[in-house]
Amino acid sequence: MRRRVGFLRIIDSKLVDDALRRSGEFDADRVVSWKVGLGFNAEHFSALPRGEVSQEELEEFKRLLSEYLDAAERRGLRVFVYLNVHWHDVEELERHPDWFQVDYDGRVIDDVYGRGLMPCVNSPGWREYSIRLMEEVARVGPYGIFLDGPVFHPRGCYCEHCLRLYGERYGGRPPRKGDLANKEHRKLVEFQQDSLADYMREAYERVRAASPDVLIYLNGEPLRPNWSTGRDNAKLARYQDLIGAEGGFEYYDLLKSPFLKCSMTAKLLEAQAPDKPRVIFIAAKHSPWNREPLTGAELKLRCAEALANGAYYWIGYTHRSPELEGAMREVNSWLRGREEYVEGSRNAARVALYWSQLTANAYGGTVPISDFTGRTMKFTRDYFKSFVGAYELLVRCRVPFKLAVGPEQLEGAELLVMPNVACLTEEEVKAVADFVRRGGRLISSFETSLYSPEGERLRDFALAEVLGVRHLGIEEYGTYENYVQLEGGWVPCYTYVVRVELSGGRPLGYLTENSRGWYQEIRVSKYPGVVESLYGRGASVYFAGNFFQTFADFRFSSYIRYFRSLVGRLMELEVSLPGAPPCLEVTLREAKGALEVHLVNFASELMRPIHAIVPLRGLALRLPRLRSCREALSLINEGAVERWEVSDGGVSVEIKELREYEVVVIRP
Repeated sequence: MRRRVGFLRIIDSKLVDDALRRSGEFDADRVVSWKVGLGFNAEHFSALPRGEVSQEELEEFKRLLSEYLDAAERRGLRVFVYLNVHWHDVEELERHPDWFQVDYDGRVIDDVYGRGLMPCVNSPGWREYSIRLMEEVARVGPYGIFLDGPVFHPRGCYCEHCLRLYGERYGGRPPRKGDLANKEHRKLVEFQQDSLADYMREAYERVRAASPDVLIYLNGEPLRPNWSTGRDNAKLARYQDLIGAEGGFEYYDLLKSPFLKCSMTAKLLEAQAPDKPRVIFIAAKHSPWNREPLTGAELKLRCAEALANGAYYWIGYTHRSPELEGAMREVNSWLRGREEYVEGSRNAARVALYWSQLTANAYGGTVPISDFTGRTMKFTRDYFKSFVGAYELLVRCRVPFKLAVGPEQLEGAELLVMPNVACLTEEEVKAVADFVRRGGRLISSFETSLYSPEGERLRDFALAEVLGVRHLGIEEYGTYENYVQLEGGWVPCYTYVVRVELSGGRPLGYLTENSRGWYQEIRVSKYPGVVESLYGRGASVYFAGNFFQTFADFRFSSYIRYFRSLVGRLMELEVSLPGAPPCLEVTLREAKGALEVHLVNFASELMRPIHAIVPLRGLALRLPRLRSCREALSLINEGAVERWEVSDGGVSVEIKELREYEVVVIRP
């Protein structure tokens, strides 16, 4: 029987450990005691060299690992062995010319991390070498094995093995990677996803055969287009005991990185693999600088985002810092002894935000920088930015929500938000229409349902009947002084507008004509900017433009006010925090018959990295849909809940102080 995963507080201090080894100061007992003293109960551990490992190096590592496992077992530290299966030194090309990935023009890709090679899972030689390495390590008996990789390079792979296998499956040669306009590109994405899944299937089966108790998982895909790496978490989850992704790796100018990245990734992993334990990897550094530690406030917020969304955290600690070690001790104390409130909990929100991996890959969207991509990749059409805008709007409006990644996950939702979900399958179109017909509410924008699964534009919206409009065309409004007239006022217009003709819907507001300047006369056009349509027992509200992307670009406060009132009109809100600032992430979860309200506080100075959180005092939490409560308590800061009461208006909870993170548990 496989080991139980349990609640994980994971540290990876490889660079710190390596420094101790170089100085001759590494002692297993002392190192384990230090990690446990920080509050961790698990770690990713490695002393293996990067690249190909010789038999002599492997035997030495197995001896060291055996000694380390003895020390870890005495202190209750669960050890996952870290294996790098995505980078090799360029010098290895001469020994293994068929192991490594090749670009479209037939050149070996040798610039990984600036200088390095990336192996290909379809190379029989490398595949056998890497899986044998896992088997050897598994037999030593660690708690688990973590694979950093494998992954496809954004320019690869077109090696002889990939070309042969692709040709056998589809016929012909695969298209150039990243050419999203090519109808064949979807086949390449599918081929690479299935290649990685097949590799993991074999690795998983052979590791289980070598040592049945050893857990295995890999570095998965965060929320973004996944064509560049080929990693599909849903396919890969079948061959892992838990899943994880780098939600807490942020690079360069942090103001350009979504401050909710950990939250986004945790919600995504829950939607893609709801029955697997989930881990968010958090780099305790200002990436890519290993010697620039993260601030304590940033670290605590990232860990809080993971926990608030039902995930565990991994902290990659690269350089000693007293401030960070103090923050890690505090974070690791938050739920100690109360782990059951995170283990097995599920998102209880009735609002669903739709993430379409198909749209991200076929329509286009920013691929944020990571260690694997090496750079940010941008496209003219940007679904990713629309999604981020919708995500942040829901958070700023304090609307609890979950992610849906397929039509089967609409069950239990009352409101569905589809931010420019351009590419939909026939099954998805039918499911969304049925959702609204049965009484659901839909908020959508821009080119939602206007493209085929292959990324080709249709003549009209596939959801035209639900939206109550017909598509006429698109115009770029840019950043001129243009507006949408709404509720008797003016809201800044979208940067791209869709001209639509009403076919059953009614306008909630009209676009102004494109002024093509500033301080020009404002004229209201005949084209609606927002359309409401009744469909069956439900309703749809359609933004005739890139509303969510425009919010992501400019964060207009009028957008927040309008969106909050719109959601409140379409459904009875689950949570209210009157007077609270819009800097709270609110998540609703259920566990063991109790309702959990997770609150993450982002109130801080106007800068990143964040150095200090401003505590919020005297919060009034209202749960208008809850009609009973026998107990309300706080899990993080004892005594934070001052009092609670039940009335005709629902359950009310007074919170004395909210620091970075709090969990209020309501037992109905």
